[in-house]
Amino acid sequence: LGPDDVKIWKETIEEEIKKGNNIYNMARLCRVGENDYLKELASKYNVKYYDSSDPKKYDELRVFAKTGLEGINTKVMTIMGTSRQSGKFTTCMILKKELEKRINIGIVGTEPQSLICGIDEMVVPQTIETCHCASTIFGAVKKLDTKNRDLIIVSSQTGIFADTLEVGTGRGGGLISIAVLFGSKPDFTILASDSQDLEIIKKNISAIELLSGKPVIAVTLNSRCMNEENLEESIEKMSKELAIPVVDVLKGINLDKLINEILLKLKN
Repeated sequence: LGPDDVKIWKETIEEEIKKGNNIYNMARLCRVGENDYLKELASKYNVKYYDSSDPKKYDELRVFAKTGLEGINTKVMTIMGTSRQSGKFTTCMILKKELEKRINIGIVGTEPQSLICGIDEMVVPQTIETCHCASTIFGAVKKLDTKNRDLIIVSSQTGIFADTLEVGTGRGGGLISIAVLFGSKPDFTILASDSQDLEIIKKNISAIELLSGKPVIAVTLNSRCMNEENLEESIEKMSKELAIPVVDVLKGINLDKLINEILLKLKN
């Protein structure tokens, strides 16, 4: 973030506090709790604030991580991505809506808005020391494992091949994506893609399966910028080439196939 971005963020928060509005701050690198002026202003106007990227709230999860070393009883599915904005969180939310009709699920979200979207546990991995990132994700998984669930879904960040040197956004690139994959220890994964390029998709599938030792069972597409006219035909062609379901979760193309594939994995 540049100085102008920080200035706009501060002015926006200040304005909302003066209106008497409680603050749910989703900025990764700027926190109300670390700004003395905004803290005092919030106190003056009797306003509550929550910094979703505050790393201090993860101490409890580290305790669960230690107990998790004794084993995870629930099946875990991680939603990986080819890049930012590939549809990981959208896939997660749609699967949440569809699967909770059928089974008892728990979800670990890694987006700052996770808690206000009804997700059970939120870990914003970019705010955690690298050495504790994977274990904190693992702790969140173990915490949900104690709730008698059928499946735990973990929504990842960026992509394995994302630029780790993307300075200023606080996203962490592939370093964060790999940490989420290792920390979630999935039984199977889904790849969310913003590309129809089969070489890119195959490259990501190979890396995910190599690192996790577990299968990618489907690919979901962010088809926002894709040709609508031949979309279904393209999806079927991709599905045959990859030998796994390719799904447009927003349009519902092959969504039933994906749901059935997940339920089948839970039985095996």
